Amino acid sequence: MAEEKETAKKNKILLFGGTSEGRILAEETYGQWECHVYVATEEGAEFLPRVMSEQGLVHIGRLDAEQMAEQIRKYQPQFVMDATHPYAVEVSKNIKSACEKEYAEYLRVLRESSPVADGIMADNAEDAARILTENYRDSAVLLTTGSKELPAFAAVLSNNPKVFARILPGEENRHLAEDAGVLPEHILTGVGPFMEAQNLEVLQKYGIQVLVTKESGSRGGFAEKISAAGKAGADVIVIRRPVEEEGIRLERALEILRQNKSEATGNL
Repeated sequence: MAEEKETAKKNKILLFGGTSEGRILAEETYGQWECHVYVATEEGAEFLPRVMSEQGLVHIGRLDAEQMAEQIRKYQPQFVMDATHPYAVEVSKNIKSACEKEYAEYLRVLRESSPVADGIMADNAEDAARILTENYRDSAVLLTTGSKELPAFAAVLSNNPKVFARILPGEENRHLAEDAGVLPEHILTGVGPFMEAQNLEVLQKYGIQVLVTKESGSRGGFAEKISAAGKAGADVIVIRRPVEEEGIRLERALEILRQNKSEATGNL
């Protein structure tokens, strides 16, 4: 019985993340593992292999630590991969806590950081809002920090009618933007990462003078935003990553999957 249980574990992975890294890992696992993928929104599931959704392997919705632990108990995975966004600190904390509670192996997949040659560094969204208030009170601003961070800019939005926000599609995200004070006509939607030309088109179309972004790494399209801002003559405010994390790079995560693939395939 114990051997059967251990064999079943070798067939299963839980993967958290609607990121580009998460999509790459999900594609790598399909057909080789029973991989359950957890994303917060419908948009996060959009680029996953459709067949995974059809087979009930994609789970949509935000989970707390206890709900994550329940999923670990239910599926008994060989390991849990955390490929969530580098700024999703609370989510990663919950995943790690659930793994510790259920004695599951936790693998944090890190996104490489990108050097920032130019730009004003901010410690967090509140600090970025302070910089805008003190130095760019009347400037046209583009916020690309995500809808969850927009409440931190409420005071900026209430005093400056030239603030735009680019967010993911979806009614929930639009409501968050409007509640924070973004004018409906200033809400821009799209799914990144965006190419330099796409960023430049937006910056020029709306006469953006200040771009506010997170240091989202190469896979998050960070370099393309910075280069577009340079070409458009826009200043850049960059929100630092919140913590230095320990973990593995995407390439190492893929290597781990491939090393275990033959054994997992034999048990399917």
